[in-house]
Amino acid sequence: GLGVVLSALLVAGCGLLGQVRPPEPARESISVSGFGEATGVPDMATVQLGVSVTGDTISAAIDLSNQTMDRVRQAVIGRGIPETDLQSINFSVWPEDKYDPQTGTQTGERIYHVDSTLQVKVRDIGQVSSIIQTGLDGGANNIWGLTYGIDDSAALEAEARTKALADAADRAQQLSDGLGMPLGEPIAVSEVVGGLSPIFAEAAFARGMGGGGGPPLSPGELTVQIQVDVMYAVDSGEG
Repeated sequence: GLGVVLSALLVAGCGLLGQVRPPEPARESISVSGFGEATGVPDMATVQLGVSVTGDTISAAIDLSNQTMDRVRQAVIGRGIPETDLQSINFSVWPEDKYDPQTGTQTGERIYHVDSTLQVKVRDIGQVSSIIQTGLDGGANNIWGLTYGIDDSAALEAEARTKALADAADRAQQLSDGLGMPLGEPIAVSEVVGGLSPIFAEAAFARGMGGGGGPPLSPGELTVQIQVDVMYAVDSGEG
């Protein structure tokens, strides 16, 4: 009957509960954060070549923008930049109504602006200045978002990680010495990669500025920062 079934379930339940192992006591531990960084010289850059034009009609403005941007693109390709390192990142069209400066009323005249931007990845850091000048000579009239970087930062990350781990171990040792608790092995670790701290340089050059040699640029250095959070077992001396 029902009582027999309930009795059987209770017995089975007691048997299962009896097989569950009690939780292990928490280990004494010390948690610390270690910090490390490594610095390197940039070996690549990205630069945005902008073309801003106006026209009496939308089609005229777009045609002029397309023709100018095509000259810029071909000029950059002629300097050895592959098409895979070129990316169109902006294309916008907007109208502007003209106003009489005396009365503040609309004159009825409207012009159309077209802004387009070509982002160029320059893998030879020594070419950055000349690529900018090439873009200006081709018809670009704005230079935006000059950013330096390191193409492969794995070696810098490894160096920063080693320093962060050593820093964490040193901090944990100081804490354990101060508490009189012998330091054991690390039992948990997590990492936070800060990434490259980049140098940004933005400017708007008028066409033809900088002469044949291009504008003077200083790449500087970049830094990778890594934080590791480590938990170490310690011996409390009890038990």
